[in-house]
Amino acid sequence: MAPGAELVLRTNGLGDAAFGAEPDGVVAYVSAIIGASTVDSGWIDPLSVGACPGTEFRQVSWGDLVLQFSDVSSVTSGRRHFFSYQYGPAFGAAIAPAGLKTDSGIGVGSTVAELTGTYPNVVINPGTDLGGPNFLVNDGLAGFLTGITPTDTVTSVLGGQGCGE
Repeated sequence: MAPGAELVLRTNGLGDAAFGAEPDGVVAYVSAIIGASTVDSGWIDPLSVGACPGTEFRQVSWGDLVLQFSDVSSVTSGRRHFFSYQYGPAFGAAIAPAGLKTDSGIGVGSTVAELTGTYPNVVINPGTDLGGPNFLVNDGLAGFLTGITPTDTVTSVLGGQGCGE
């Protein structure tokens, strides 16, 4: 089993880490499964990274997996918490950490045919000049694709309502 297989990509969090959970606990939980993070921004001004919510923001990465934390989001406000993740695209030859998928088995590399077969109500969008082909399962689960034909593949999976959304 791939190291990240325990970290299921959910609409309400990542593995057993639910959106709204305390940041240090989430980072410790993910690190216990896939090892130490590769980048941690620390707590910074959210406007320094774009249209991110709140008065303070933190982003922690493990290779191609990025978790976002803030003190204000669609999940809760008034305290620091986990509110979003992004898995992919792969910046190397293969996605790392490997093995993260939804509870229905969809992950980076899954085909559009697998995506539509698994989630019959998924919305597939061809994209625009501002953003490429993408999919929306629901408000908590979306991502990007190489294209919209059945053999095109998932390049990233997004959970929660991230920055600028």
